[in-house]
Amino acid sequence: MAVFSYRARALDGAAVAGSMQADSAEQVLANLRTRALFVTAIDRADGHAGRLRLRLRIARPRNGAMLAFYRSFAMLMRSGISIQRALNIAIERCADERLREALRCVLTEVEGGSSLSAALARRPGEFTALQVAMIGAGEAGGVLDDVLERIATLLEKERMLRKKVQGALAYPAVVLGAAASLTFFLMIKVVPMFSQMFASFHADLPAVTKFVIQTGVVLAQPATWGTLLLAAVATPVVVHLASRTTSGALALDAARLGFPYVGSLVGKATTARIARMLGSLLRSGVTLLASLEVTIPVTNSACFAEALESVHVALREGDSLSRSLNEGRLFDPLFVALVGIGEETGAVDEMLLKVAEYFEADIDAAVTTLGAVMEPVLVVLLGGVVGTIVLSIFLPLYSLIGSINR
Repeated sequence: MAVFSYRARALDGAAVAGSMQADSAEQVLANLRTRALFVTAIDRADGHAGRLRLRLRIARPRNGAMLAFYRSFAMLMRSGISIQRALNIAIERCADERLREALRCVLTEVEGGSSLSAALARRPGEFTALQVAMIGAGEAGGVLDDVLERIATLLEKERMLRKKVQGALAYPAVVLGAAASLTFFLMIKVVPMFSQMFASFHADLPAVTKFVIQTGVVLAQPATWGTLLLAAVATPVVVHLASRTTSGALALDAARLGFPYVGSLVGKATTARIARMLGSLLRSGVTLLASLEVTIPVTNSACFAEALESVHVALREGDSLSRSLNEGRLFDPLFVALVGIGEETGAVDEMLLKVAEYFEADIDAAVTTLGAVMEPVLVVLLGGVVGTIVLSIFLPLYSLIGSINR
């Protein structure tokens, strides 16, 4: 199936936009006409260009909106009402336009006899394969309300984990940005004024002062600014293109995971995410092999995805999960050991969820430690850079003032 983006008008004139997975544009058109929509455009969203157009036209649903939907939907299903009525209520209280449109399409298909998981699967832009697999298992096992609650918990944990990692990296980024801006200002505006004065007095300058002045001269050149601007534009483009290739994605991810301290933090976050997704899928009734197939594309790490693919192959050949994880040499030994205990006790899903909780708590402690350590380090770094520039100017200035007095 291909993904199609569409634009249409409702009977009241309201604009409608969304995406749908279908065999052909005619199938999309037929689906939309059952909702009495006047279709204005249907475009195939395959390929890089098509996906880019889809992202520009239709923003992804906010994580908070998805979390609110699954929480309320689980509560409605637990109260014993039908899926159709629960979807109607969810549509009425949904604040995200794209999610509301997706739910309208899902409701139409469910009313036409489709299962909830099949209807959600035709909207990959809103509902991930992980969520669809869990809901499909919940429908088969008659525990849809429990599965919906697990999906909401999974989204909430991922949201909190993302915020913690972003918060830990935001402070150093802001301080380094401020330090770079201050350094550029001193080098471009302040240093040249003193260099002109030193030149007029023919002062003999120390080596560090000559270096600072020459650096300021280079930074003040338009060619330098052009080069820096070109590098700032080209670097993200090159990184994006490289990430589209297998070797490039692996190299970039290995560099990220190998970065001091930050790489360890990202590795723990990825391990916690994988453990929680696998544990949630297994608890929902999805088989281990199917759980791995769903988890691999959404690890957000090329290195971990490659390791999980090797684990998947080993499991198909009859190997145990813990042994195949250990052979990858990428997963934390504690993670591997606890999974092994889960296999021995027959509670792999429970152990994976406990592993996720442990690593999430470990990330909390690491974030706190990072903030406590980075603050004095960055202050010393900023003070050292600014102090070097100031001393390189005032040392010859002090000598120059002394020679004038004599």
